[in-house]
Amino acid sequence: MDKNSSPPSGSQPGVVNQADFSLGDLIKAARPRQWTKNFVCFAAVTFADRLFIAESVARGLIAVACFCLASSAVYIINDLRDREQDQSHPLKRHRPIAAGRIQTRTAQLEALILAAAALGLSLLLPQRFRYVLLLFFVLNMLYSVVLKQLPILDVMSIALGFVLRVQSGIEAIKSPQSAWVVLCMFFMALFLAAGKRRAEILHPATIDPGNQRRVLREYSVSYLDLLLGISATTALVCYSLYAITVQASETFLITIIPVAFGILRYLMLVIVHTEGEGPDDLLTRDIPLIITVITWALMCIAILYFKIHLFPTTQIPR
Repeated sequence: MDKNSSPPSGSQPGVVNQADFSLGDLIKAARPRQWTKNFVCFAAVTFADRLFIAESVARGLIAVACFCLASSAVYIINDLRDREQDQSHPLKRHRPIAAGRIQTRTAQLEALILAAAALGLSLLLPQRFRYVLLLFFVLNMLYSVVLKQLPILDVMSIALGFVLRVQSGIEAIKSPQSAWVVLCMFFMALFLAAGKRRAEILHPATIDPGNQRRVLREYSVSYLDLLLGISATTALVCYSLYAITVQASETFLITIIPVAFGILRYLMLVIVHTEGEGPDDLLTRDIPLIITVITWALMCIAILYFKIHLFPTTQIPR
């Protein structure tokens, strides 16, 4: 059976010949390409000035690994629930579960092993981290069962998932809390989620109302454009306030420039080029966005750790 084709007509979903089963299908079902989003767990290590402290770096990487395992378990569970619907999608029908290359029991076992591995690995981190990880599981189970069908709550749930990732990094290294960072992450993730929904309702496979998920019928392009504008503006304002009120160095203000460019570039890709259905793919494929993220990261590290000052320190006369 061709691995890039859907199951033969008449076959039962999730039932395949033993010969069609492969380790590659298990790996593909875990969606390792989407693990990039879990590196926001490492943000606390960088912005808490602990990038050169071995213990903090190790804890941050363990937090990233836990969320990679947890998110993969969630993806598999979600694919199991959406299997029949995904079979009519031109791209999603090639996923191992939708294509019938992985049996239901095998997929369930893989999800269980990944979830157990995430929880087991979390034992190396503080207890509060495990609470955040459990909340992440609960949120995603609710999303898979009901929240993904409720307009507005669906995109807010996605955004909250990113907030939990950031919070997990804070708990992993016991870093001081920063409300501005959490707010910025929420609205930035809401921005990405709105772009994803916009691309989904414009996809050729879902323009026909009969092929659309119920929640997509509740949205319109104009509404999502408004949501994109609101979330992008709020995210930029929150990041700017963080740069002004939290960071001691005035030079940190220049990091607002790549953040603003990145938001505007993503808006162009979503609105002008009608992309955005796969934010992870865009962030790792679009060269200007890649350069922007790298530039922003290098600027933050240079300013925070090498104490680069581009502006003279203001001296208040006594």
